[in-house]
Amino acid sequence: MRLATWNVNSVKARLPRLLAWLAETRPDVVCLQETKCPDGAFPVAELGELGYEAASHSNGRWNGVAILSRVGLDDIAVGFQDEPGFPQPEARALSATCAGVRVWCVYVPNGRSPESPHYLYKLAWLAALRDALRRELDGGRPLAVCGDFNVAPTDADVWDPAV
Repeated sequence: MRLATWNVNSVKARLPRLLAWLAETRPDVVCLQETKCPDGAFPVAELGELGYEAASHSNGRWNGVAILSRVGLDDIAVGFQDEPGFPQPEARALSATCAGVRVWCVYVPNGRSPESPHYLYKLAWLAALRDALRRELDGGRPLAVCGDFNVAPTDADVWDPAV
């Protein structure tokens, strides 16, 4: 399976570039972050012309994630159990099964700086994500986690996916 991930920073603004890239490279699964496109306006028809199914999770203003697949898109889940918010959960996680592989597309919150309340939110979000991914691994199927992790040097001691 060829898997790709891209922080597209507005799927509508980048749609011509995205479609050209998909037509040229033909990855099996693509994870997009920062789609900034309401779910009802996501370009499903245009992507379908290239053979892709699409699932998206977005509020339309900022954030937003999507999974595009040419190999199936089953068991779609928006967000994850105990996902924290700032103050409400944001459109930052989406998962689906693609050709037997559980694929997660994540857009990790930017912590800004260790002094910022956003940093505490990021740490809580990553801890909850780690727990959700552990539950996925208990399912015994292959797992791929893709996305924009917003990793900074200050994060090295708090995010170890192996823990």
